[in-house]
Amino acid sequence: MTGRRAFLQWLGAAPVATVAPRVAFAASAGAAASARAADLGRGHVRLQDERLSLHFDDRMRSRLVRLGGPRPLALTGFDAGESIVIVDGQGLAGDTAALGGPAPVAGVTPAGGASAGAVKTRTLDRFALASAVPSSGATPFGAGQRLVLTGRAEGAAVAKTVTVTLLDEHPGVALMAVAFVNRSDRPLTVQGWTVAAHRLLAAPRHAGGWWTYSGATHTDRRDWMQPVKRGFQQRNFLGMDSSDYGGGTPLVDVWRRDLGVAIGHLDTLPRLVSLPVKAVGEQVDIAMRGDEPRTLAPGETLALPLAFIAVHEGDCFVPLDRYRRLMNAQGLAAPEPPRSAHESVWCAWGYERDFSLDRVRATLPKARELGLKWAVLDDGWQRQTGDWFDIDLKKFPRGEEDMKALVADIHARGMKARLWIAPLAVAPGSDELHEHADLLLLDQNGAPQMITWWNCLYLCPGAKETRERTAAMFRKIIQDWGFDGVKVDGQHLNGVAPCFNPKHRHAKPEESVEQMADFYRAMFEAAHAVNPEAVVEVCPCGTSYAFHNMPWIDQAPASDPLSSWQVRHKGKALKAQMGRWSAYAGDHVELSTGGMDFASAVGVGAVVSTKFTWPEDPKPKDSFLLTPERESHWRKWIAAHNAKGLSDGVYRGELYDIAFDKPETHVVEKNGVMHYAFYAPRFDGTVTLRGLGPGMWRVRDYVNGVDLGRVDAARPTLKAAFREHLLIEAVLEAAVERPLARAARLPSRLIGRDGFALASAWEDAPAMFFAHDWRGRPLTGTQSTRVQLLHADGALHLRFSSRYNALSTFDREQSSTEIWPLWQRDVVEVFLQAPQDAGSDRYREVEVSPNGLVMDLEVRGAGRRRFVGESRARTAVDTGHRLWTAELVVPMPRGPQPLDGWRINLFRIEGNKETRQFSAWNPTGSEKPNFHVPAAFGQLRLEA
Repeated sequence: MTGRRAFLQWLGAAPVATVAPRVAFAASAGAAASARAADLGRGHVRLQDERLSLHFDDRMRSRLVRLGGPRPLALTGFDAGESIVIVDGQGLAGDTAALGGPAPVAGVTPAGGASAGAVKTRTLDRFALASAVPSSGATPFGAGQRLVLTGRAEGAAVAKTVTVTLLDEHPGVALMAVAFVNRSDRPLTVQGWTVAAHRLLAAPRHAGGWWTYSGATHTDRRDWMQPVKRGFQQRNFLGMDSSDYGGGTPLVDVWRRDLGVAIGHLDTLPRLVSLPVKAVGEQVDIAMRGDEPRTLAPGETLALPLAFIAVHEGDCFVPLDRYRRLMNAQGLAAPEPPRSAHESVWCAWGYERDFSLDRVRATLPKARELGLKWAVLDDGWQRQTGDWFDIDLKKFPRGEEDMKALVADIHARGMKARLWIAPLAVAPGSDELHEHADLLLLDQNGAPQMITWWNCLYLCPGAKETRERTAAMFRKIIQDWGFDGVKVDGQHLNGVAPCFNPKHRHAKPEESVEQMADFYRAMFEAAHAVNPEAVVEVCPCGTSYAFHNMPWIDQAPASDPLSSWQVRHKGKALKAQMGRWSAYAGDHVELSTGGMDFASAVGVGAVVSTKFTWPEDPKPKDSFLLTPERESHWRKWIAAHNAKGLSDGVYRGELYDIAFDKPETHVVEKNGVMHYAFYAPRFDGTVTLRGLGPGMWRVRDYVNGVDLGRVDAARPTLKAAFREHLLIEAVLEAAVERPLARAARLPSRLIGRDGFALASAWEDAPAMFFAHDWRGRPLTGTQSTRVQLLHADGALHLRFSSRYNALSTFDREQSSTEIWPLWQRDVVEVFLQAPQDAGSDRYREVEVSPNGLVMDLEVRGAGRRRFVGESRARTAVDTGHRLWTAELVVPMPRGPQPLDGWRINLFRIEGNKETRQFSAWNPTGSEKPNFHVPAAFGQLRLEA
């Protein structure tokens, strides 16, 4: 812990001391000397961990320094990171005349214009540091070290407090809690504020310039990741960019080849802030800003959203993944999606709104023949947008009976059915608008908010009746009509404007913004209450997904990508935000560059989707007809997607930088097999296969079935020549073919006092997924199991995440010595064999039930077992998502251990006698359910 713990140091002309109880700058012989010392950065407090050092000078300006390299590297100068904009003439300290009337005051930067009628403002950006108090303790994000700095504005009666926290579990991340206090005896009008404002110094020539990721939405649907060229400027407002485009993830990242800096906020509610990025020559400005005016009464405090600064290596995947973990710690996490969320999709949108039932039905056999698992009925089934309870009788003459019959036809072909809907949108002239006009979202002038494309009006998600009526519709779609999922569509669903409708009785207009996630929750829970395996897909067309809505999304598509590049880089971002094995879909392949680029979806671990028409297309222009030539291409790539199932693999976004590594490379790991995808218009050279464990690996182009030779992990390079793309797999060679499970090393700092791994340790832990029985046949139900592995000195740590239908457990006290049939109820199991026992019938068997009962046995041949009872477990059941988790700590010999030679298999039993299912990570191949087959154990590699 000593090397990782954040600590406070005091720097000046005198030698460094570990703690300075009061501020006393070395260069303080007069104001001029003090100013010069501050300008030079001399005499400041410093809080740092192993990757980041923050320096504050005597005016509370701050500097970022990257640690962990060959030498400390200053990323910024001393910047006025935290400032406040007030109306000029307010908040003056002391006698106004003594300050020289309206003349500029030291530490005050004029910010307002001088035009007639304009509000003249000034920015307070220099605060005399009064105290800097260090402490340590627990936070919602884990243990950390804290520094509280306080100061007073120069020339104004405004105080500032900055609380900086560095977290033991997240080196390189600084939390910034900032507050301003009105210390005057009059009200203070605040026009805006800034946090974490820094100018990143010019990159070295070898760093290749800057790139940026923005989580904000832009109406032109621009790329989320872009190079920062001269003249680049982007406001990145997280409110509405236009009437129906807005919202997003409150993070912006700027990175170069060797490092990056990300900033954002960690509030559990969306905030109307901006995260601007601006190129200034070779330098880049970043900040978080708010510009909502408010008035502070005397003594009142303005507490700003909890901000963070993250210094990192690699591209934006790294800070996005870190952000997800920090938000997960506060209870905001995307769900473990149903297994079917990872299955391929055919959508009837190729026929657009003028589809007919006959054409949809005629296409289903071809979709099924190609291996597609879902059929989606898109826009046009409803009488009018908003009248979701009224089916269009021109297309469905028998109304609901025809809708149910279509679903039955889809099910009869072995496919699942999904229905499109655009909630919150209501069309002029619709019954919904006529009968529920009081639910409209209104602006401050009483005007409704417009939704383009559908030419509709917004309903307010903060109105309780809006949520209730939408939930009722979702229940009808799933329960009455029989659909297996819902496609929630529309750019307007990512965010909304503040609502001023007096009938909603909002405590503040921003409630509509803050309660958007509650609207998502109402949809999600309504669908899952009827069918826990229902898939809720959300496609906020062209927008950058709002993170606060993600806990209520099963599948996120590329949201109407404009290019294959967007399919790939959106996939990288969403796998970081929702989880490395989340269900990301590449959207209709027809939207990719050239209209047939499946490779961009398959290679990044996306679900493939298509909207082809067949056997004919009524549209002579913009036809999506599946011609014989196209059919061959579609069949090949859908088969590759279905065979590899990379959507539920582990996306290894940290291995390659999407901006600077050439060719562009993505990696998905699944059950020990590394899948690499390379992209470039044309490439002929050598690629490096990062992430391989020790040993020889066989490399194969799995799409075209071409062997590419062997690669030694000690020299993991491969000569390759391709146009557009190359997708390969690397499989570890072994004397006996066995699947590979990896257990990453668990640092001692990530082990809690109870001996279990901290939650953050599991975020990067290797994972295996299985949803087949002990014979290798797909399970007929919804059961699926994901297992993650870590190892520390003297223990193997496992985490099972199991989707279930219904749980069956023993209701009894745990025995400490008795062997009893725990396996007759729901359990997860691990069988572990040490290297010295390889080839024998001696191994460890540990079972855990959903209610925390543990059976720990040593097996010595058929029928010979000895109770050990050393393993420990803790479990949790999430009834809302039908998911139960079990964490196990299985003792292993202490001291140096062989990293190879271990054998393992993982099992699960679910259900009562009539419905019991027996699943295995590596099938045992026995005629009847039997897990005790050491010959079927896979490899376990303990990583150094």
